[in-house]
Amino acid sequence: MADEQPDAGLAAERLIPGDGATGCLLIHGLTGTPAEMAPLAATLQGRHPLWIVRVAGHATTVADLAETSWLDWYESAATGLRALSTVTPRSVVIGLSMGALLALHLAIERPGSVAAVALLSPAVTLGRGTVQRLSRFLRALGALDARSATLRARLARVLIAKHGSDIADEQVRAHHPGYRQIPLRALLNLLMLQRVVRREAPRVTQPALVVHALHDHTCPIAAARELYTSLGSREKRLVLLEESFHVVTVDRERATVCAEVRRFVEERAELPLRWSTMPPSPS
Repeated sequence: MADEQPDAGLAAERLIPGDGATGCLLIHGLTGTPAEMAPLAATLQGRHPLWIVRVAGHATTVADLAETSWLDWYESAATGLRALSTVTPRSVVIGLSMGALLALHLAIERPGSVAAVALLSPAVTLGRGTVQRLSRFLRALGALDARSATLRARLARVLIAKHGSDIADEQVRAHHPGYRQIPLRALLNLLMLQRVVRREAPRVTQPALVVHALHDHTCPIAAARELYTSLGSREKRLVLLEESFHVVTVDRERATVCAEVRRFVEERAELPLRWSTMPPSPS
């Protein structure tokens, strides 16, 4: 099956002007496209400067994704944050799935620019049984991949079939753009990024919104609760969805997700910039 492309009308990888003083950086998930963030972009457009990330290796071909690493994905997000920084001193980073992990890493690496993080279905742990059973092997393979160009070239040819997008809304699922395969190298890099973020989470002090579906088949709700608890943020909120699966930005409760994110962003607009670098108060 040919790789499906994002909505041609979606303004990814460029600054979208807005009236507010707080920018918004939107980051889609692994094997997805910027179209996953379209409902949120429509909700926020005009109110805040926006940058919709096209993560490296996405919305082109699966072969392109197989040639990237999580550091390339992170650089895609960092590029957007730098662009927003030319028009606003602070931004809320809104990430879906793997994009939520990049949002957390940005919060650590660029604390002066990241005012807050909205983590939608954060892919901090995968619920797939095979991945869990092979976790030690995959970790070792990922370490070898990072050191051997020869192995990287061989692994880049290994593709894993996906069984559709994890979306409850059948009509949306049938037309959801994105890759129908995931390169093994992308899976290995996601696992590496997960380990990085799990270590970093207690150091994240920016306000945080976590939105997760109770029936997410990709990333278990227990992992989202654990991540939420581990965040060092003094101000944080967990929102649970009852009718959606993993891709909550386009699923049955997308209106709820958009409303929660909009409220969260507008609350941040009144906070002083220094909040993003302040540690939580001692208990």
